[in-house]
Amino acid sequence: MFKKGYAAQGQNLLSKKDLKALKGQLGELYAGLDAKTIDALLPEGQAKLTKLDNRCLLYSCGDGAPLFFDAEGRGELYPTLHTLWQYPNIMLELTIHPPVSKFVLNGADLMLPGVLVPANGVVGFGTVTKGQPRCIKIEGNPYPIAIGKMLVNQTQMEKLKGKGMEVLHVFKDQLWLESGKAVPNAGFAEKEDEIVPCDDSSWKPGSSAQGDSTPAPAVAAAEEDNSGAQTSSASSAAAATGSGKAAADWTQDDLLDFTFLQAFKLTLTDDKALPIEASELYEKHMKPAKPEGTTLDVKKSSHKQIGKFLNAMRKAKAIEVVEKKGVISVAKVDRGHKLFSQLAEKFASESAAASAAATSAAEEPAVAAGLRAPTITAMWKPSHYLEAIWKAMGKRKDDLLTWDDAKAVLASYVEKESLGKKGERSVKLSEDLLTALYKTAGGQKKDQVWPEEASWDELEEKMEERLQQHTCVDVVGIGAITRKGGPVNIQISLSRKGAHNVTRIVNLEAYGLDPEAMGDELKKKLNCTALIEDMPGKNTKDKMLQLQGHVDQDFARYLEQRYGITKKFLEIK
Repeated sequence: MFKKGYAAQGQNLLSKKDLKALKGQLGELYAGLDAKTIDALLPEGQAKLTKLDNRCLLYSCGDGAPLFFDAEGRGELYPTLHTLWQYPNIMLELTIHPPVSKFVLNGADLMLPGVLVPANGVVGFGTVTKGQPRCIKIEGNPYPIAIGKMLVNQTQMEKLKGKGMEVLHVFKDQLWLESGKAVPNAGFAEKEDEIVPCDDSSWKPGSSAQGDSTPAPAVAAAEEDNSGAQTSSASSAAAATGSGKAAADWTQDDLLDFTFLQAFKLTLTDDKALPIEASELYEKHMKPAKPEGTTLDVKKSSHKQIGKFLNAMRKAKAIEVVEKKGVISVAKVDRGHKLFSQLAEKFASESAAASAAATSAAEEPAVAAGLRAPTITAMWKPSHYLEAIWKAMGKRKDDLLTWDDAKAVLASYVEKESLGKKGERSVKLSEDLLTALYKTAGGQKKDQVWPEEASWDELEEKMEERLQQHTCVDVVGIGAITRKGGPVNIQISLSRKGAHNVTRIVNLEAYGLDPEAMGDELKKKLNCTALIEDMPGKNTKDKMLQLQGHVDQDFARYLEQRYGITKKFLEIK
């Protein structure tokens, strides 16, 4: 389920009623979790629900690692590996031979022939029911490697044939990455593609290679393999700020102050991006701005929550915040406030280095990529009035010609019919030429008098009126796309939808870009939701791409780095 990347579609704090129901369900499902433990894991006022685009629900405490997940939003709750390693005996389990773990790690469901039978026979499995949550361990290691649900009942289990468990969450998947990339003991790091026995059971949260530490070889490989699928939560400029050197004695409060300053200095420079939700500010702008070699964790600060930190900034009158349905958003920023000056002075050297790195990173991709800008060419096709001239000159009515080629067709026709030559002041108008350039279908006025000759400029002007304009756009990696009508820019509009900021994008098809495919890519790259809507009108098949948040700057950088489409071809409203 978490082998591929995913994106959050929404977050909210659980109400007292919903939290009580959740705790009751967890207590029933996992008897090893007593009420006191559940209260410690999900304290009131901090328990948070995150909805993902793969229909899964994540439950966490504040900004901490996910603790439980609901696989399909149907009330089927499972602990994450992060939680299960803290309480490894709360779930029923199946034990496998160590070599079988490589198949499970690769995303395969568990086949029953690979399961070890307990010493007391199949009775040792306990009661097996279809849909029952269980974890997978290897022989000789106390920590689970995967979590899933049974696909067989008791009778089928006893046969030990076929597929027995659907694996939902496994070591090295995307949920593990988001949970902090923990490694419970050496057995998980000794081999790259297999878990091996290790009797060490002393793991505690924060004690393994994660965050800013150097990961074990197997973990590093997992991160590399998953790097293409991980959701990117920041623009390239924001990410570049991590190149500044942090002082060794910086506290989490110092990191919060520094990243807050950098967020509004580098990536939230335009007030059009406001209001911005606290979680979006923290995840997409502050975290990527942390100095290299540091880990930003608001829970370890004196504020404990990002909302409380922002309220402190509000009390200092540096920002204005609004709260709606329990969601805090920054509505206004006073960039000239003395607090920003004090922070800039406090972090002068680090901020300067980060700004220089951001500028370098912002300029480097286009140079490195060497992508040429799209070429736009106006093309012309004859209307039915001009078909006779095109046919006489051996041209098809469906041929698309440049303006110079179209003028050449007219000049050749005039010379062929002995009506004049290019360079002469005027051209005689034959009946066919009058029909092609002057007369209109239907009845004519009774006393209508038609000219007998006309200048070349007038002829070309009349011809242009009866040509149908098309536009050919050639984009790197896409090829040439020709559409009826004049050239258009990609339009980006920033607006509000309910309580959320949204970015709406149209005219992607004019540049050969598929809105649906681009939406799938951007929701992972920008860590936001993406919706596709039909454009109004019966005669258009174009779509509108809608992205969560005001991401116009991120989107513009993406187009330039990926396709060479610069801001010259964009229209931002």
